[in-house]
Amino acid sequence: MNYSLSISGGITGIPKKYVGEVTLPATAQKRIQEILNAPPPSTNANLRDGLQYHLQVYEGNLNYESTFDDSNLPDELRHFITTILNQD
Repeated sequence: MNYSLSISGGITGIPKKYVGEVTLPATAQKRIQEILNAPPPSTNANLRDGLQYHLQVYEGNLNYESTFDDSNLPDELRHFITTILNQD
């Protein structure tokens, strides 16, 4: 599965971008696609120095994307982002 991840915010405010490909079990891949295809979660307007995550995954002509922050990032995506960050 191909991905594009942008992380912004935090104390320094320096944005980071990660693009690549990762292999996941079919069930994990499907779950990530379901989360990204769901309506966007509500954000926390009072979040200070939190990170924002814009994640896009694509496979062939299928494209899924959404934006989250530290207060509403689902555990499955948190694990996926950790996998991405540990690849680099």
